[in-house]
Amino acid sequence: MRKRCALNIISGQLGAGKTTLLKHLLQQKPDNEHWMLLVNEFGAVGIDGPILESASKTSVTQIPGGCICCTAKSELETTALQLLDEQQPDRLLIEPTGLGEPDSLVDLFTSGQLAGRFDVQTLFSVFDLQQADLEEFDRLSILQSLFNMADVIVLNKKDAVSEDCIRQVQAYCEQLYPPKQAIYITQQAQVPLNEIRHPHFHHDTYRPTAQPFSPFASLHTAHAPHAEHTQSTLPYTPVALPNLLERVYQTQLDTQAIGWVFDNDITFDWAKLFQLLESLGQNRFQDSLSSVKRAKGVFRVGSTPRMLFQWVNGQATREFIAYRKDSRLELLLDTSPFDFPAFEKALQDCIKTDA
Repeated sequence: MRKRCALNIISGQLGAGKTTLLKHLLQQKPDNEHWMLLVNEFGAVGIDGPILESASKTSVTQIPGGCICCTAKSELETTALQLLDEQQPDRLLIEPTGLGEPDSLVDLFTSGQLAGRFDVQTLFSVFDLQQADLEEFDRLSILQSLFNMADVIVLNKKDAVSEDCIRQVQAYCEQLYPPKQAIYITQQAQVPLNEIRHPHFHHDTYRPTAQPFSPFASLHTAHAPHAEHTQSTLPYTPVALPNLLERVYQTQLDTQAIGWVFDNDITFDWAKLFQLLESLGQNRFQDSLSSVKRAKGVFRVGSTPRMLFQWVNGQATREFIAYRKDSRLELLLDTSPFDFPAFEKALQDCIKTDA
């Protein structure tokens, strides 16, 4: 009899802290268990996979540029079966795009070829308290899916909001149905490992293992049809960037994604990169601050060091990272005008030249 693989889905908003939560879970992984990660990013080139792989000894498989809840669902099924047969993991953790709907994933793993091969356990949904809008929670079907499907809700970035905001969002979550195993208020998406092993509520053998919150209301909302990813030609005349391996542009759900991958031989000036990301909050390349949803990149900044740069909610951050394969950057934007050529010229200015 074949062993069933435990499955966890780590869902949530763009930039809410899904990758941070995964990193904390990986740090707590029992030595005697074989885990694998499958990362699906809305973006074109994939950034989170390299970040997670460099932060742990866990193998990461990426499905970039297509939503595994819709357009890349068949690729997900094939990849999951291949990982199961070839690697025989004890646990598979899946991080879908922030635009994905986890109900589609649960349906996939409990039917067809995958039925009986996976034990669907805790589904985590991560939310950024800075973006908390109770009216939007009720209005958007994607957010409703994240709330309704979650077993454990992680309300992250508590240090950036008021106590009143936290109380309102927590009260909202406490009346959700199905009731949740737990609701965590966190600063860095830290959740204890024991939360990973709850049976998902859609599982036939679901039994609450912790005192649930009372379900005062049901918030089911009809789901809007999935929008197709569109791989397309660039909407601008590109700049000739040196040592560029790949430039990919695509659109979905009123969001533009563009990514650049550079050869490992070139080095970037970290100070200029940081200034470039900070300038996204100064309307340097766009008409509105809200037009940039997220920027994330990994760059070689010396003979061996690499840095992870991020821009989300108007703030730029940087930190050292162990990733060593290449340099890459990705932007997520709304459909407002963006001066891509000017941005590429500024990115080119960040590349160090030989004396």
